[in-house]
Amino acid sequence: MRRVPAAAAIAFTIGMAVAAPVAAQEFQAQPQNAPPQGGGPLPGLDNGDMTPGEIQKLFDAYLVMEAQQALQLSDQQYPQFLTRLRTLQDTRRRTQQERNQLMGQLQRLTNPRLAKPVEESEIKARLSALQELESRTAAEMRKAYNALDEVLDVRQQGRFRVFEEQIERRKIELLMRARQQNRQNNARPNQAPPKRPNPPPPQ
Repeated sequence: MRRVPAAAAIAFTIGMAVAAPVAAQEFQAQPQNAPPQGGGPLPGLDNGDMTPGEIQKLFDAYLVMEAQQALQLSDQQYPQFLTRLRTLQDTRRRTQQERNQLMGQLQRLTNPRLAKPVEESEIKARLSALQELESRTAAEMRKAYNALDEVLDVRQQGRFRVFEEQIERRKIELLMRARQQNRQNNARPNQAPPKRPNPPPPQ
């Protein structure tokens, strides 16, 4: 898988840091029933492909950076909130990686182009593992959210859910823009550089 250059990843992170205060102010000023608003493209995504894990980590960092201002956390709340937020993010990331592995295995085992179909028992084993993972993920995520809610008042709990949803939508929006831009770049024919006119002969 092609990876984004290090410079592009750094530019992306810097772009998020520069945009952070504005995003939090927009969140606070937004009506409670208004749909999430996406901003302009951030540097880095259009310069190459990043793995889903790398993208998720960048947006996790963005959420951490924005949370105190967006949720109006007190100095006493913030350290506990930060620890429990990272537990929530780690739980989500870990279980998503496990799910991706199982889905990849199922995709391989059920590929109709296989020369010899695999035994159904192998597929059933992966399906059982997927079902078990989904049940365990729901329990672990519920536990992580409950722990996070313990340090927030009810209003902050609601604001956090909305803010987290906005971050997720912004991530999807930027990914779609980046992919569209990459497709447009790949569709453009390679144009030869313009020829320079020959210099006039010496007099």
